Amino acid sequence: MARRYHHGEVRPEAITAALVLTEEGGPEAVTMRAVAARVGIDHRAIYRHFDDREGLLAEVAALGFADLLEAMQAAGSTPDLTRDFKVAIRFALARPKLYALMLSQPRERLFEEGAPEQSVRALLGHFMIAGQALLGPDASEDTVRSLVFAALGASYGLITLAASMTLAPRSPDALEAFLIEQVTGVIEGQVLRLTRA
Repeated sequence: MARRYHHGEVRPEAITAALVLTEEGGPEAVTMRAVAARVGIDHRAIYRHFDDREGLLAEVAALGFADLLEAMQAAGSTPDLTRDFKVAIRFALARPKLYALMLSQPRERLFEEGAPEQSVRALLGHFMIAGQALLGPDASEDTVRSLVFAALGASYGLITLAASMTLAPRSPDALEAFLIEQVTGVIEGQVLRLTRA
């Protein structure tokens, strides 16, 4: 029997249900019928709250970005780009299906007005502050962005390789240490490149 909901309760409940389904079975496990069943409503009613499945998945990705930012903020109060990427790598390894969803979102979905845009911009802003702290106050915004995106690219590429098992087999601890070492090396190399006279 379907549960009775106030109209405002369905949307957050559906996003939470989609998050659980994503973490259990990956984004492919998220269907409008499966989410409606978890929430306890008729599957047609879910379309009153989301235009389509892709919109719902974008909201789940927004939760992931917000969770990642929260984990970074909990790790320390002073800006530290290397520490942030250590947190990001651990997050990706602990929640691989959610992380894959976060990074597979089309740009137009992430930067539509609403929760996805807010959470992505907040995370990027956090990285930019940490990058500025690392490069110094005289570094331009473009220079800081170059550092941040080099580190993002390295971490994304390596985590994707690890997820697809194309990296040499490693224990979970060894894999984490390897990813952190490689991304830290990219950050250090970029800092040297960007700050040399």
